[in-house]
Amino acid sequence: MSPTEESAQSIEIDESEAAADAPVDVDQANAEAHQKALERARDFIGQTISGRYRIIDLLAMGGMGAVYLGEHALMHKRVAVKILHPESDDNPEIVARFEREALVGAHIDNPNIAHATDFGKLDDGSYFLILEYVDGKNLAEVIREGPMKPRTVVHVARQILLGLQAAHDLGIVHRDLKPRNVMLEAGFVAKLIDFGFAKVSVGKLPLTVPKEGRPPSRLTGVGVIFGTINYLAPEAAHGMDAVDERADLYALGVMMYEMLTGQHPFDSTDPVEMFSHHRTTPPPPFSVRAPDVKIPAELEPLVKKLLEKDPYERFQNAGAVIEALDALAISSEPVEEAAARSRKITPPPPPITVRPPEEPSAAPEPAKASEPASPSAARKKKKKAKGDELATSAKRAPEKKPSTINYTLAVIAIVAVAAAAFFASR
Repeated sequence: MSPTEESAQSIEIDESEAAADAPVDVDQANAEAHQKALERARDFIGQTISGRYRIIDLLAMGGMGAVYLGEHALMHKRVAVKILHPESDDNPEIVARFEREALVGAHIDNPNIAHATDFGKLDDGSYFLILEYVDGKNLAEVIREGPMKPRTVVHVARQILLGLQAAHDLGIVHRDLKPRNVMLEAGFVAKLIDFGFAKVSVGKLPLTVPKEGRPPSRLTGVGVIFGTINYLAPEAAHGMDAVDERADLYALGVMMYEMLTGQHPFDSTDPVEMFSHHRTTPPPPFSVRAPDVKIPAELEPLVKKLLEKDPYERFQNAGAVIEALDALAISSEPVEEAAARSRKITPPPPPITVRPPEEPSAAPEPAKASEPASPSAARKKKKKAKGDELATSAKRAPEKKPSTINYTLAVIAIVAVAAAAFFASR
């Protein structure tokens, strides 16, 4: 397993697992069971579940369930459909995680979190979950393509933080934040997914269920570690109940390190050794892991603070990290414009300035005798006078035509009279 691949200490249903047609690395003993589950998963394609969700295609296949592209049969809207395998019903922790993801996704209304819209049980006993469909790549796929531009990293990190801030405000800690759980739509619109391992303070959620009927916040026993080792905060060594929102910020620090350098901070294929690095090994400077990549110097101390071993030495909340990002020179106007586009918000048009009517003054100011007229003003006055003269001539031109005709007729009449008088005298 490469350093950028992930090691997990718990069962997961992961949207980013290899596609159904890709080869799956399973033990020979489990190959038959996996093939059976795959065939069952494919059998759902073309069916309509719960009377309104049409299954279009199989997107991903995991050990405990499958993820599909679906469509609401009446609204013709694309959705993501998660369906647990029937045998998962025998594992209460898997079902609890599924219910937790539905609960969290239904109560966080934020553009940077994929929300859940429906949850239920099929006739065969399988649980299903309807989620917002995110059309794009996950962040892990983008990181594999190489280091990302620093401005893009700041833009993506800021959106992740906005999603985390909304979750943390409701007492929800993701606890499994990693690149595979961040989807990127066109324009690098980031959306957090898979809150199945989340730590939920149900007292902060706007639930209508009585307190005694709410799901418990604990998934496993005290001292048990779960999640993804490559992004697990050092304090998780004391058990998952010991982690809070600062553990999500640590995971973000690892992700930002990867986005900027294209490398994980630590090289290890052994989960125990990797977690030991998280607990004791300072992250190497960017120049050591990526000597050929140009990274603005101001980003390194910010990422280093996110990766502090002691949670009290880190940023204490997502809002503080957002402020630090906004204070960077790299996060100026272009990033704000990108953020507006990524949230699909059309910026308002600039206000139209209407000049108010001039109020009549009480008395016009007398011209100052001491100030002679400027040459330009004199030229303008002369030009205006000449224009007025030409305009007056043009108006009078049609009036001269009748005067000329009358004069001609008068001359002819006089000549005729004179000729008559001459012949009369003869």
